[in-house]
Amino acid sequence: MSAKKIVLKVSIMCNKCKVCVMSIIAKFDGITSMALDLEKSTVTVVGAVDAVLIVKALRKAKKPAEIVTVGEPDKPDEKKPDEKKPDDDPCKNLPPYCKACTYVVYDDYQPLCIIL
Repeated sequence: MSAKKIVLKVSIMCNKCKVCVMSIIAKFDGITSMALDLEKSTVTVVGAVDAVLIVKALRKAKKPAEIVTVGEPDKPDEKKPDEKKPDDDPCKNLPPYCKACTYVVYDDYQPLCIIL
């Protein structure tokens, strides 16, 4: 299997969603790079992996995903200078968790919480 560039549209609403999506994709063998775009809600995966298997794994973890494109990977540019902005972290604006990631039930009669 040759290397492919796979772009997936995934619903990412919080930091926990982002970590979950990235950890699910990272478990596959043959991945050379992953990139997450929070503004477009897309994940770009480059490597020799099957796009359908990645989508099935994400859907199994209750993270809706769909394939946008599958194609040849971009060729690396010759000595392109890296321009990094140190304080431009797009994850700063995300909440620590969303309602879909909350699995804690509080009981008014007991001072402890019950984790499902």
